[in-house]
Amino acid sequence: MRTDVIYNGDCIQGLKRLPDNSIDLVVTSPPYNQNLSTQDTSKKPYKDNMDDKEYVNFIKELFREIFRVLKDDGSFFYNYKSDTKNNLINSAHFHLFNVIQDFKMAGEIIWNYAGNFDSNRTRFPIDYEMIFHLVKQNKFKFSDRNRKLTSVWNINHVMYGTHEKSTCENHPCPYPLKLIRKIVEHTTNENDIVLDPFMGSGTTAKACYELNRRFIGFELDTEYCEIALKRLKQKVIKGFFGTQANSTSSSFNKDLTENSEEFPQILHLAELR
Repeated sequence: MRTDVIYNGDCIQGLKRLPDNSIDLVVTSPPYNQNLSTQDTSKKPYKDNMDDKEYVNFIKELFREIFRVLKDDGSFFYNYKSDTKNNLINSAHFHLFNVIQDFKMAGEIIWNYAGNFDSNRTRFPIDYEMIFHLVKQNKFKFSDRNRKLTSVWNINHVMYGTHEKSTCENHPCPYPLKLIRKIVEHTTNENDIVLDPFMGSGTTAKACYELNRRFIGFELDTEYCEIALKRLKQKVIKGFFGTQANSTSSSFNKDLTENSEEFPQILHLAELR
């Protein structure tokens, strides 16, 4: 099975081509189907305003395929944001219970970020998102890495005006690299395979390469595939991960293309065999 590749195509069709029990970790955030995009989506290959039933069926099929390809001791981290309508909340938990099927819940993370995009002042705002830790059984790969653990993660969004946002170009809501690194570090070992069915601007792939994990991604939008390719070919900026700037000793100070002229690859889904 080819790894360190992003396939430009539909994730459901791509997942169907992966072998059973072949993936160590799945981490992703699907389109929330809340019509949240600030971009003109008329030319995009997807829509963020499906009929509710159609959307739930889509996510259910996604979960079925992820359950099939995930190893028995693997983990699935699913990020979802509560929706609001007529001043009431449609909780991310309600959404999860509609689609969870055979998965079991090992934990839940509250991703708390600075500020919020909920302008309603008649109730407390939604200034967080949920990340659900889902597993197939009660024994799964996990390491505390000798660190104090918490399920409330205070990690900022990728903000405009930052270097990280500039590398993500036109992607409207990229994952913070710090968030993905934390998940990957605690739930995988080196050379494990990490899958992101909605790869977007390539944050999961970038985290995997920096942590010596292999990755497979699917992304329907060709523009986002190109953004991911650019990010993976960039040199890591010193000081970005809280390390001291202008240092040459850090393992982060390396060219992400050094392992192969063919890394990373963006391939059409038809090339997945």
